[in-house]
Amino acid sequence: MNTKNWNHKAFLFEILGCSVYVILIVLAMVFYPGGTPTNPNTQGYSFWENWLSDLGLIQSYSGENNIVSMILFTSALTFWGLSLIPFFLALRSLFTESQLEKVFSTIGSVLGVIAGIGLVGIAYTPADILGLLHITFVYIAYLSLFVLGILYSITLFKSKRLPKQYAIIFLIWTIIFFLTLSMGIVGQKIGRFSTIISFAYVGYGAWKLEKT
Repeated sequence: MNTKNWNHKAFLFEILGCSVYVILIVLAMVFYPGGTPTNPNTQGYSFWENWLSDLGLIQSYSGENNIVSMILFTSALTFWGLSLIPFFLALRSLFTESQLEKVFSTIGSVLGVIAGIGLVGIAYTPADILGLLHITFVYIAYLSLFVLGILYSITLFKSKRLPKQYAIIFLIWTIIFFLTLSMGIVGQKIGRFSTIISFAYVGYGAWKLEKT
């Protein structure tokens, strides 16, 4: 398999990973039994009061078995996290026009791989039984995503291979992601889904580039 063909498949896989994540997370919300960190008596999943990681608990805050939601949550993060690894390895190969692009895209892609591994780590460390390890993977994934956002924003603006709209989208996402880090539960969801949208958009642009 030549490099261009492999990149083409990697970008498609990443777009699929983003799509599958959204579908499975929504399903996990539907099957979540109930309870929030502050009120165990609520019914179902609360967009405003439940963290996304609550979907991965072994036992929901209401005290009920959460196995269905947990499996969906774990599958969603695993699929998305794994899709980011070939995506960032392939994305780096597009930026070879200058030394700055090579260095920034290489570091950014290493962080992208680390972020992907961190997301998988989050999936397999339920917060109710492996809380410290869970939050460690959260910090690893989120810090990696933020720094790679800065590096790839600069790279995309510098590069002539992709239209500047992709650089603008990535920069806007990086700013949103940073601002939402301190916004609590709703901010987490804004940050997560803005990540999905921007990554899928850049993946689509890279896929079109490799297709031509």
